[in-house]
Amino acid sequence: MPSWAGSLNAGYGYPLFIFNYSLPYYLISLFHFLGFTFIASMKLFLSLTSIVSGIFMYLFCKDLFKNKLAAFTSSIFYIFAPYHLIDLHFKVVIGELLSFTLAPLVFFFLNKLYDKKSVLLLLTTGIFFGALIMSHVVIGLFFGLLILIYILLRAIKDKKTSSLLFILCIFPIAGIISIYTWLTPFFLSIYTFIQLLGLPNVHFPTIIELAYSPWKMGLLFQGPKGEISNLIGYTQILVLLLALASVLAKKVSKFISFGLKFWIMSCFIIIFLITPYSKLIWEVIPFIKATGSHRLLLLLAFSISVLAGYLSIFFKNRKILVYLLIVLTIGSTILNWGQRRVIPQINDSVLMKNIGKSTIEGEAHFYANSKWVDIKNPWFSKLPKSHLEIISGTGEIREISRISTNHKYLINAKTSLKIQENTLYFPGWKGFVNGKEVLLSPSNKGIIQASIPKGYSKFEIAYQDILIYKLLKTISVLSIIGSFIFISLKFLRSYLR
Repeated sequence: MPSWAGSLNAGYGYPLFIFNYSLPYYLISLFHFLGFTFIASMKLFLSLTSIVSGIFMYLFCKDLFKNKLAAFTSSIFYIFAPYHLIDLHFKVVIGELLSFTLAPLVFFFLNKLYDKKSVLLLLTTGIFFGALIMSHVVIGLFFGLLILIYILLRAIKDKKTSSLLFILCIFPIAGIISIYTWLTPFFLSIYTFIQLLGLPNVHFPTIIELAYSPWKMGLLFQGPKGEISNLIGYTQILVLLLALASVLAKKVSKFISFGLKFWIMSCFIIIFLITPYSKLIWEVIPFIKATGSHRLLLLLAFSISVLAGYLSIFFKNRKILVYLLIVLTIGSTILNWGQRRVIPQINDSVLMKNIGKSTIEGEAHFYANSKWVDIKNPWFSKLPKSHLEIISGTGEIREISRISTNHKYLINAKTSLKIQENTLYFPGWKGFVNGKEVLLSPSNKGIIQASIPKGYSKFEIAYQDILIYKLLKTISVLSIIGSFIFISLKFLRSYLR
């Protein structure tokens, strides 16, 4: 599990992966390992998450509704939800896209767990829930609240409170598996830029922004300067209103009544949380408010997609209306299927040469930057002339080797030296002169500095996670390995029988 992004920030690096999600990058790296270029690997990830999210939604809703048309309707609404397409084509937030994919799979196994109480299903549900949290912590936590309410209300409705504690065990399983992602900010954010600036104010979309996109008669979800719409979706709003009208008119059967009411309630609570009316709630939630309320559009897309399935059952004798809704849902998004042009001159080598500049041009996550940086210029824009510089004294330097977390040099110091190793200072970096640890300190710009004695010496700086973070990673790794061993043994026993 990587911590240090050494190539970013003009080569000075910063601890991006301590605070950012990592699971999507493993999948993209797997495709690259199989022989695809980095760009092709990213395209493959985007394509697969889009398609597979619809397949998983279909599986969940087919199990829920026992109706193929309802499941198909939900999956179409899910794939073509405006926020899903915005994530896919414009924002390319790979953590959210993987969350789109995993969320219906968690609910699918949760439904199976209700039907059959087994340790295997419990563990499987917990693993995928944990993967959802590792895909995007904030999305995972909000989905956790939705799952918790769903479990409690369904247990009360089905009068199966006796098995409630067993099902709720998915939370500690998921929490332990993903503990290195969600617990880390509570321990390590004291070393970050947040300590200097504090958390930013939450940006809230207005009701009008949720209802209408201002470009190309409302049919384009990105503006000419890269502005992003926060559109719920036109047919999505229609589905929500029709579902509400059906419940208020008391024309729905008992079979779909609970589901309609639950998902309608969820939609309106989520809309409330997205809009400025919920500002007071966001202000008291630490860390989460930095992400913005607009991310809850993912949960809203999920909830409305399930509602669309319920509505198709309600209109089972008027299938033409269901087909019309499906066509309108797809058709209203057609301008957003491939707006960005391809630039064939950009390949992996071009990206690799430009990666150091990416932080200054917008990639950077301020919450993951070191607190020792210059508050007015927190990001480096120019590559250093050399990795190791002499600030005071006279001597010669030769670089031996350099990887992301380990830098080695030979130094011939004709006098005692003060040197600057052009890496951002952060707890975990340690310096060694001839194998003996020396003190590292940050400059006024947050760059590592050290003192070197006169004579020949081997100087090395190496990064290792501090103890608490290493412990959290170890817990996650051991719990994941243990879970897969248990599942494998269960399948092996079933096969031998």
